[in-house]
Amino acid sequence: MSVASAASHFPSPLHIVPNDQPKSGLLGLFSQQPLETFERGQAVFRDDDPAMHVFKIVSGLVRIAKILNDGSRVITDFFYPGEIFGLAPDERYLGDAEAVGEVKLRRLSRNRFQQAVDSSEQLRPQFINWLYREMASAQARMVLLTRKKAEERVCDLLLTLARRAGNDNGPASEIEIPISRIDMADYLGLTIETVSRTMTNLIRRGVIQSSARYRFTIRKPALLKSLADGGDEYHDLDGIPLGRQAMRAH
Repeated sequence: MSVASAASHFPSPLHIVPNDQPKSGLLGLFSQQPLETFERGQAVFRDDDPAMHVFKIVSGLVRIAKILNDGSRVITDFFYPGEIFGLAPDERYLGDAEAVGEVKLRRLSRNRFQQAVDSSEQLRPQFINWLYREMASAQARMVLLTRKKAEERVCDLLLTLARRAGNDNGPASEIEIPISRIDMADYLGLTIETVSRTMTNLIRRGVIQSSARYRFTIRKPALLKSLADGGDEYHDLDGIPLGRQAMRAH
């Protein structure tokens, strides 16, 4: 399976622990590339631009958005430090890639990326394993948008942010949400009023605590997981490790 054909089915981000130190594997392909800086709101590429490059984020946050025919906006993904984006399904990018705040990234030509993976016995299985993970991620997102209620969607996003901000020891207990309520709403398929009300309710119930602007502490991680799974909001599982909470959430 070539990179070009595989990416056409799973054009979503590569989830990696943030680190810009020289690495082997897929991230290592970007190590010698120049560092570029994009300011808040600046476009990395636009919808339907020729897909000439693949990108690795060093710092900051990038959103991918599509403008629909009625003028409304849908955010299809966010990309974090240490993640790769820009693997388009054909010769054109799908959506606008914009810097949420200041972003530093490295880019590699699409042809060089494809040739490196297709010619390497080590990189090919890494790329295929990534595709398997992204298949599961895409299925989970379909469930979130089609079956989950508003509170479940918000809690699911908070858990995702905690995992991405974590390390080998597990999800982070304190997370940053550098995206606006409008961005959260456009990503979750909700209104800004619903997102704001849900966040306020989670703070009031002590599930999360606002420690600074855009920064929250997860005070009851097991309860947050239970809420994301549609569990009883009053079944307080605080203190149970995240790895065991699924056994106690039902």
